[in-house]
Amino acid sequence: MQRKIKRDYRQTDSPTRFVIFCKKVQHCLTDNPNLPDSIDPLRQQFFEMVDLLDTTYHKALDGSHSLIREREKLCQAIVVLLDQMASMLEGAFILNPDALLTTGFTVTQERRSGKREKLPLVAPLDFHVANTGERGRALATASTLPDVLVHEIHINLKDPSIEEDWSHKAIFTDSQKMLMDSLAAGTTFFRMRHYGQGGPGPWSGIVSTTIT
Repeated sequence: MQRKIKRDYRQTDSPTRFVIFCKKVQHCLTDNPNLPDSIDPLRQQFFEMVDLLDTTYHKALDGSHSLIREREKLCQAIVVLLDQMASMLEGAFILNPDALLTTGFTVTQERRSGKREKLPLVAPLDFHVANTGERGRALATASTLPDVLVHEIHINLKDPSIEEDWSHKAIFTDSQKMLMDSLAAGTTFFRMRHYGQGGPGPWSGIVSTTIT
């Protein structure tokens, strides 16, 4: 599960409910041992504005337009502070998300997405083999894919159109550094495929390289 602070205070259209929410957060953040020191300046500013809002809210109950406008401006400024504190608290409690429940904010609990659908393996499109200039050595490269475990290379010294002439050469974990040794001098054909948990994917196109 992943916990997040719900920004529901942004949609509060009732001054009474907003004041009650702010007082609850103020109470929960007072002497809260879970809070990081970095939030102290914001918390102090929030406390001062909530106290001012509480006073203005009660004075505005007589319907004074000027006090109502002042109350609305305070609410808007406090929402900005709440956004800043919410982001800071989520970052501070990333390793202890349950601590968010002690802050007075509304906390949502999100289920992690289920198993990601695995895409079928496809043939390597950029498989390449180059002679390294050293006797019997060649370096093969190709892009990898998600969910690939290893990469397999076959070689053919005869006719690449005959399946029986192909033989396994090596398995690699890094598709960008597939260094092959002990290759016979002359023209050699190569092909490659990816292996995932479900087995091998299709073969790449055939490439040929002259081995020294």
